[in-house]
Formats: sequence, structure tokens, C-alpha cells
Amino acid sequence: MRRSCVLLTAAALTASLLPMTVLADGEKTIRVGVGYDPVTLDFAELNADPATDMDMMIGETLIRNKNGEYVGGLAESWEVSEDGKEWTFKLKEGLTYSDGTTPITTEDLVYAVKRVLNPEEGHNNSDSALCIANAASYFNGECGFEEVGIEAIDDLTIKYTFENPQYEVSFVGTSVYAPLEESFVSELGVEYGSSAEKTLCSGPYVVSDWVSDSSVTLIRNPNYWDAESIQIDSFEFIVGATGDTGVDMMLAGELDLWPAGNAAQKQVMTDSGYVSCIANTSYQGLNINHAGKTEETGLFLGNANFRRAISYAIDRSALCASVMTGYIPANRLVTPTEKGVEGTFQEEYPYEGWPAAADPEQAKAYLDAALEELGKTIEDVPAIELLCFDAQGSIDTLSAVQDMLRTNLGIETVINPQTIQVMVSNAMSGDYDLWYGGNTVEEPDALEGFLDSFTSDYLATSPLRGYSSEEFDALYDKALSAATIEERRANFFEAEKFFCENTLSLVFGWSEGGYFYDSKYENLYYLAGTPIFTYMNVAE
Repeated sequence: MRRSCVLLTAAALTASLLPMTVLADGEKTIRVGVGYDPVTLDFAELNADPATDMDMMIGETLIRNKNGEYVGGLAESWEVSEDGKEWTFKLKEGLTYSDGTTPITTEDLVYAVKRVLNPEEGHNNSDSALCIANAASYFNGECGFEEVGIEAIDDLTIKYTFENPQYEVSFVGTSVYAPLEESFVSELGVEYGSSAEKTLCSGPYVVSDWVSDSSVTLIRNPNYWDAESIQIDSFEFIVGATGDTGVDMMLAGELDLWPAGNAAQKQVMTDSGYVSCIANTSYQGLNINHAGKTEETGLFLGNANFRRAISYAIDRSALCASVMTGYIPANRLVTPTEKGVEGTFQEEYPYEGWPAAADPEQAKAYLDAALEELGKTIEDVPAIELLCFDAQGSIDTLSAVQDMLRTNLGIETVINPQTIQVMVSNAMSGDYDLWYGGNTVEEPDALEGFLDSFTSDYLATSPLRGYSSEEFDALYDKALSAATIEERRANFFEAEKFFCENTLSLVFGWSEGGYFYDSKYENLYYLAGTPIFTYMNVAE
């Protein structure tokens, strides 16, 4: 830690007395620390923070999450078919883009879907629209766009038809359900979203300034339909204001929101009197290639008892206390902050999928069962590859795992660190045994953002998991086809239990993301793994 982080008492007191930045005309701004510059603010291409934190601020969606409640955004009202697959929205009258004159119509929503699905452009978020009926067929060149399940009935009425039931939370994503004005976007082509003047805004804020590798500034959109609900006049996202640097800036009164870092940094913030909004944002662990990198390793990794043995041999609590700082040990797939029906999912569906601490005795029992099923001995178990990104943190984590597997099971492994490009390429092509990586927490659950990759349909198109099970397919399809969110939660729990009991992947820890800030700020909350800054205010 830097020296300024150690001298807490005086620095913290000074910081607490400093007001929020006030512009010359009395307007209020909040300064947010971010790790790096957005690559683009094009909704079709967003793939990482902080751009994903900004997109809900600059793009208006059909439905919006406002202080934890789903309300109409673009939509004035909507009707849903009994099976949840057809949604018809009536837009508010008089909606415009941030210029205050260009009208927002249903054709702009149709264009947004057609653009993100364009197979020739290969947009990063094309998969977000595949839930729409016939979207996959269009993307694969098997039908025309007129067969895709979206229809602009008139300027204010639009109908979506989906492959499976949807819920209010489905319509808050900007990559599919935010409007784009075709002439503006198509004229810019691939340059769209690359700078402030090349970004089209329909939401509560607009991009006013973007200095590469320095900051992005969003200001209130005076022409936003719900402008009276927006209390903060501007947000300045400051690049590089994270970690120790961010802590120093908070203590000096140069930053208002600091993205939570490691345990020591969080403790400094807590001791300095700051409050926090923390949510679990991802799972981290070892992905399993059930087919193995080789036929020899695949024989063992394809055995459920062998996978269970590995899982029980790993001490997740020890990992998170030492080399996986910023994570809390996981004992199931669903994280502590994910929603249930009324409370959290874990409260409504209590369950332990595996122990957080290692259980060497049970691990050995599972290994013995696997060897008996396979007709093998411990000497027959080949060295298993641990693929990872060539970063010290990843290597340190896998070194600890390597020692646990050797000590608790007598299994040898080989760590294979690679550049990010090679690592991803190897993983996507199934050229690995165990791969250290993470998955983002999705809303409403992990079905389409993670568990879909364990289905037989996915295996037919990708060797990533090397896994197929008719029983899991049935559980997955049942959850995905649930007509109500209550049914989906219950059915998803059954799929989660199968995932855990059969050790489809080795989840080590849940990440804790969030922000520290002065208690005078209010209405900062999370939707899945994304912070919602839009309705922040200063307490009276």
C-alpha cells in the first residue's frame, strides 16, 4: 500500500469534508474510477467494463430497472401471450434522441436487431438476439430477415416472438432492445461508437467528452422522457483510477466512486468511513474439457467420480484467502447476491454442491470409485494440463491447485500459461484439459449465459466443453421453457443441482465487485453484475 493509504485518520476526515465536485454553474458531477478506456460504446460490440456500465446510461431500453422495480422505458405498456413467447409493446409518444428532434420509432428497434444479427458484420453481441424466433436461422443464412420474430406494426407498436418465454428483465439489454437511427449509424459504419460525436444516445445521459486513455464524461440528457428522475448532472469516468491509485484519489477527495479492489484496499475504505455497494459479478475456476485434450486424459475427465475427486481435493477457502484475493469461496454455482422470487436465490433454495474446504478423505473415495469404474490404477492417470493466461496471479493460483491435487490425490498436472489470444483459441477449439477462467453472473440466471454451453446443441457446434447428457438437456429445456419467473427459478435449481452433483465445471470462487463511496450518495445498486448509476442522488 502507498504511504497515503496508511495515514488514515487525518486523510479520511479531510475526504469526508470535501463536497462532490461542483461545476461552475452549480451542477453536480460524480467522478467514477475505472480500470481502462472503453474500446467502443457501440451496443452491438460492448464486451467489457466500463463500457457495459455506461450503456444503460446512454441507451434507453423497452423496460428499465428503476431502483429495483421494472418499469416502462421506451414502452408505455405491453401485453404478453399466455406462454410468454409473444410480447407486444406500445411506445410512449413523443420520444426523441438526445437532439430533441429526431423521433424514436419502432423501426429503430427493428434496425437494432437486424444490425446486431447481420452475419456479414459479425457483431460481438449477435448471440444476445438469438432468443428471437428464427434469429439463428437468419444469422446462419437459412432464411430472410422477414421471417425473424420482430414486427413493427406501426410507429409506436412493435411485436416480438421468441423461441422461449421471456420476462421483464429480458428487455433491459441495450444490444437488442435500445433503438438505433439507421441513417446515423450506417453512415459511420465501423466508426460508430468510437468517440463522443460518433455515438447516438437515447437514454438519460449523453456522451459529452471522451479523451482516450483519460476519461469519459456523460451529462444529463435534457430531452430524456424521464429527465426529472435524473438527479446527477454529469458522471466523469476516470481511467486508471483503481487499486491503490483509486484509494489515494478517494482519500484526497479527487474521486467519488472507487471500484472495490483487494481485501486490504477494501479495509482501508471501510476504516475511512466509506460505505459500499457490493455484488457478486462472476464465477472463477477451472473449466473442464470432458473430452480431454487427448483421448487418454478424456477417459478420466469424462468420468463423474474422477471430476468429483478433483473438486473435493481443492481447498477453495485456502485459495481465496491467499492467491484469489477479491473472491469468496464458492460451494455451489449460484452466488449469494443473485435474486430469487422474493429474496435471494440461496435463501429460497439452500444447497451445498461441494465443500468450500478440501475433503481429502472423500476425494480419495471418489478417485477409488472412478478407478474401479475405469478399470485403472492411480499409475494410469496421465498428467493433466492446466491452461491459463500468462499472468502471475493465474500461475500462482494453479500452482496452489497443482499442490493440492498432488497432496490429496497423487495426481500430477502441468501448468500451461499462454497469451490471451492463444489461451482463448485453445479453449474454444477444445485443446485443453482444465482451463482457468471465469464466467459473468447473468440475469435472470446462468441458463443462457453459461449452462447452455453444456447442452448437446452446443456440443454440436463447439468442442469447448466436450460434454453431452440427455438428462441435463431435459432439465435445461424445462427451465428455459418456464412460462413464469417463479417456475424458471424452481426449474433452474434442478439444473444447478445436476451441474454441481456431476461436477460439470470446477467453480472456485465468486468475485465481489462493487463501489465504495461517501454515505451521502444513495440509489446505487446492481442489476446482475452491472452497477446502475442512473438514479444516484445526494441524500438530503
